[in-house]
Amino acid sequence: MKLSWKLFFITTPMFVLFLTLFGTWMIQDSFQNSLNKEIDRCMVENQMFQNSYELTQNSLSQDQKQHVSTKKLVESFHHKSASDDGSVRIFSANGFLLYQDSEFQIEHQITEILNERQNVGYQIFQLENEVYLVVVCRTSLGEYIETTKNISDVFQDRSSMYLRYQISVLLMTSLVGCLTFLILFLVMRNMHRLSFATRQFARGQYDMRVTIRSDDEIGMLADDFNWMANAMNVQMEKLKNEVQRQEEFTAAFAHELKTPLTSIIGYADTIRQMELTPEETDMCANYIYHQGKRLQSLSYKLLEMTMAGKQDLSYNEISVSDFLDEIQKTAMPSLLEKHLSLTIKADSGILRGDRELLASVFLNLIDNSRKASKPGQEIRLTGTQLSDCYAISVEDEGGGIPPEDLDRITEAFYMVDKSRSRKEGGAGLGLTLCQKIIDLHHAVWYFENNPEKGLKVTVRFDQQDQTLRGRKKQRPESEDHMGIACPEET
Repeated sequence: MKLSWKLFFITTPMFVLFLTLFGTWMIQDSFQNSLNKEIDRCMVENQMFQNSYELTQNSLSQDQKQHVSTKKLVESFHHKSASDDGSVRIFSANGFLLYQDSEFQIEHQITEILNERQNVGYQIFQLENEVYLVVVCRTSLGEYIETTKNISDVFQDRSSMYLRYQISVLLMTSLVGCLTFLILFLVMRNMHRLSFATRQFARGQYDMRVTIRSDDEIGMLADDFNWMANAMNVQMEKLKNEVQRQEEFTAAFAHELKTPLTSIIGYADTIRQMELTPEETDMCANYIYHQGKRLQSLSYKLLEMTMAGKQDLSYNEISVSDFLDEIQKTAMPSLLEKHLSLTIKADSGILRGDRELLASVFLNLIDNSRKASKPGQEIRLTGTQLSDCYAISVEDEGGGIPPEDLDRITEAFYMVDKSRSRKEGGAGLGLTLCQKIIDLHHAVWYFENNPEKGLKVTVRFDQQDQTLRGRKKQRPESEDHMGIACPEET
């Protein structure tokens, strides 16, 4: 059953029950008040009749009492009219009837409960469709005066009130039911729109939104739905981009494997099937060796990318001067092969981080500069102490990076100059690995590109943040942002 019908079938019976109980209480209370007033009035009339009867009887002498009958005595002050709905009877102490003004009489036992302390009583009787009130009082002479009154009007008024109220309840229920159904329809219309939008969204229509202008809970729910839809759209776009990157990664990885494997298989098959001269055999073995080294370098890079962020980092204090000297000693053999020079200029400072991972970052940056530089050019490694961070820059004099490639240089297997990178033994994973290591150290890096003057890469470490992490001795959690930038000193 729909919620609107549930609410309708709950509210309407509750409304009817409330009206029934309230109306019954009001009518019964009004009836009881009317009945009490009628009883009081009848008892007053009975008392007045008693007083008149006793006064008249006391005014007679003993001789007159013997000659005047009770009927004449009563008729001297009581005259029954045709319009009266009642009767009066007088009984002696032993129950003998002394007077009655009509033949109508009702048998009762009221006289049995009367005594000197309680000299008046009443009882209500229903005869067929009529209701009568009988009031009996005991006089000082021991006689009983009975007055009977037809009070059917009081009960008829109650029945009439019940009938009118039932009709009113029926009309009110119909009106309130229609209004309730209309209100529920208007409210549930927004719910139906929200439900329809939810189903459409689940079917793939991700641009579906709900427009409900209301400040109630339904409007708040619609706003939450729209907020959720926007958030899910953002997440799905991220997932789509991630899937696309994974597909590109897989395609690039397969391509990177295909080239060296083709060369290895081809040259190995040549050695296996053909009789070669020692020089030709050495040439084939040399090709196989270099392509095998390329596959080894690729596997090492992938392993480093996989392990980065999964191992616990040891945040140790690193002297910048000693650290850069080690970088220079490690990088110099490959630079000398290409007749390049490495100049180091660094302010004294302390970093906190994993020495081996940071060394991998700057060796990758220097190696990229080496690939982009021409023989005789210079690579500069600079360390600068700023206000609250330390910056290390790697700058070359190569051809720089085309502006359209800057946003993609950290993607796996992406290479600006593919022919040169493969010739140099690269696989396009160096900057991707550097990005992960920099994120792990909560640092940030910048690329200052000039196609005529070369490329400058600056890595900045927030020393306050590193100090706190060094004290906690725990690996930082991966974050979406690259790091914390610090302003230049003026």
